[in-house]
Amino acid sequence: MAWQVAGYGIAAAAVAVAAAIVFALASLSRSVRRLERAAEAVGKEAEVSLRQCGSLAEEARETLALSRRSLEGFASLAEGARAMGEAVHAAAKTTARLTELYRDCLSAPFQPASGESKAGEGAELSELGRLLWSMWKNRFGRDRASAADRRNPEANADLSEGE
Repeated sequence: MAWQVAGYGIAAAAVAVAAAIVFALASLSRSVRRLERAAEAVGKEAEVSLRQCGSLAEEARETLALSRRSLEGFASLAEGARAMGEAVHAAAKTTARLTELYRDCLSAPFQPASGESKAGEGAELSELGRLLWSMWKNRFGRDRASAADRRNPEANADLSEGE
């Protein structure tokens, strides 16, 4: 009988081990299915994230290109401003030189001549200066007289009768 009880014990142990293995396999199978579902969900999320990263990278490329064009535009603007500054500087120098020449030309008739060659030129320039001065006086003298006539015509009529 001991052999029978030992056989039944071994059989019961074998059944218990088989049941434990089946239970472990079922539990393992459920865990693997959950893990597969989690892996699929992570894969889908990773795919969505990858698409978003790709679109963000594209936007970043476009922003960098726009920034580069803007910086090139600012560089061109700065170059233009520099060139404009140089042009204004050159114009100011030219204006100053022309003003000096004009002043010299106008003051030349009133300067004493120092030399024979300058004497001839000085006489011509002084004659030109006198002519311009008389034209200037006549012009403004007539303007003042006509303005006075317009303001007080009776006084001017009395002056013309007494002459």
